[in-house]
Amino acid sequence: MVDFDRVATFYDRYRPSFNALRTEALSQHSLDNGGGRTAVDLGTGTGAMAFVLAEHGYRVTGLDHSPQMLEQARKAARRQRADIDFRLGSAANTGLARASADVVTASQSWHLFDGRRAFIECRRILEPGGALLVTTYDWLPLPGSAAHITEGLIREMNPRWRDHGGTGCHDRLAPVAAGFGFTLIRTRERRFEQRYTLDNWIGRIRTSSSGGAGLSTAERSALEGRMRHELAPRFPDDHVVVTHVAWSLSARKTNASRPAPDYSMSGTAG
Repeated sequence: MVDFDRVATFYDRYRPSFNALRTEALSQHSLDNGGGRTAVDLGTGTGAMAFVLAEHGYRVTGLDHSPQMLEQARKAARRQRADIDFRLGSAANTGLARASADVVTASQSWHLFDGRRAFIECRRILEPGGALLVTTYDWLPLPGSAAHITEGLIREMNPRWRDHGGTGCHDRLAPVAAGFGFTLIRTRERRFEQRYTLDNWIGRIRTSSSGGAGLSTAERSALEGRMRHELAPRFPDDHVVVTHVAWSLSARKTNASRPAPDYSMSGTAG
């Protein structure tokens, strides 16, 4: 079972913020001018996307099912003097009023949701014409790369993990969104490189649903030991360069409502 409470205190230390890429996504999808409108960030974690939305003028509510992640988000909000409402809630059951949001975002979190229920809830809480924005920042397990080696080690330790070998492209979500009555659907993607020290790459995996939040403390410790043993000789300069894909989808709520088939969003590096 994935439990982000166990890794909440490591999250902001080891996770790249990708704030510039989150801002880029808002701009690409014409959502960078909040103007006091209401935004809801699903699976907000420690609030990375929520803070970016607030910086762009939105009144933000950040929802997550992890109390410890929310506590980290609230501490950051106090430090930054940001007026963001962080509260318990899930993508399938936000507890928010119908048609109460102008924008709903899910940044690096959609793969953790029950997608069908999340689409239904997003339609329910969005105003007519409101926008859904989904963003991901997945590593690519290119042959011989640190990500490729790491995925092999995770699969040995966590055979339940199915989201390996991803391409970073989730365009298959577009027809699913259309099936739920969303229109004006657009996707964007581009590759980029992220540089880590070996310690920070191991820490990055510690905060993932596959290699940290999805393992017991003993399993996580064993995985990190294996990673250090396998990666240190291959990256002696202590610099691990990992290719990622920044991907985003935006869609608008319409009055139409059609059921969509079940689906899964696999191949994500969360």
